Amino acid sequence: AIVNLFATPKYREWDPTPIISYSFAFFFGLMVGDVIYALGIMLLGKYLLSKFVDDPQSEGFRLFQRLIYTCAGVALVVGLLSGTYLGNIYEFFGIESLALVEGVKQTLQDPILFIVLALGIGFVHVNIGHLLALIKGVKERQKGLVINKIGLFLLQFGIPSILHSLLHVDVPLFTEQMYSILIYVMGVDVIVVIAGNIIQSGGLGMIAGIFDLTGILGDIMSYARLAGVGLATLYLASAFNMLAELFSNMIPGVAGAIIGTIIGIGILIFGHTLNLVLSVVTGFIHSLRLCFVEFLFKFYEGGGREYSPFKLKKRISAPISI
Repeated sequence: AIVNLFATPKYREWDPTPIISYSFAFFFGLMVGDVIYALGIMLLGKYLLSKFVDDPQSEGFRLFQRLIYTCAGVALVVGLLSGTYLGNIYEFFGIESLALVEGVKQTLQDPILFIVLALGIGFVHVNIGHLLALIKGVKERQKGLVINKIGLFLLQFGIPSILHSLLHVDVPLFTEQMYSILIYVMGVDVIVVIAGNIIQSGGLGMIAGIFDLTGILGDIMSYARLAGVGLATLYLASAFNMLAELFSNMIPGVAGAIIGTIIGIGILIFGHTLNLVLSVVTGFIHSLRLCFVEFLFKFYEGGGREYSPFKLKKRISAPISI
């Protein structure tokens, strides 16, 4: 369902559905990552989604419905591990944490750690795309593409030097001499990348090579959206919880407590419903973006047609009365 939104595989072209299925669901679950929201998404997929289609029994709809269940299942697991239930709703009851793995909670609620995790995921995902492009180039004997991808892989060995010189981050076991050597290695790799593009595309390949060099950094940085959306979902949920608690205790007296409680419950229902819708929409869109722009564009062509076999349709005619 996800791959066909981009393009149908050509005949004899590798179908990227397996890796897209896992990565899309993982990205979505990481950005939503709430137990109650995940259960809400499952219920929406079960009872509400069918209201917007003409044929709920069609194969395409049922496939898309299973996709929703899978993504919500990953969000449910992430929520259980991090102990996220409508944000921090459990604090109303004096519970400090419901996380099954405290380390997961700390990582997903700390902006710096979450961004580092997201960039690490991006580094792996982007390089898988370049690796598949390299394999494709070898099979199709595209020398320029092969040289270009080898240069991009080698170029990334210079990342410790960039971290050291720009961010003053020291990599364990690295010496000043090693950082200096990697700078020269990066220079050679830049030439290799540009040379590969020139072989593949001619004179315009030099310009394309420059975009390749800057693009790999931009592609990896794009995965920071995982942390951005994930933290936004958590912070919005926590903000609505805080507003509900604030209004429920604002009016003194017994009558005020009742009115405040009603207002607080209304804020919780409205706020978390809004946050659920926003998290579903943004999670779906940004997962598509990462799978399409940062991944499939590197090696996937598409342009095929879906298999549609011949079949006979039996026409049932009304009996003729004499």
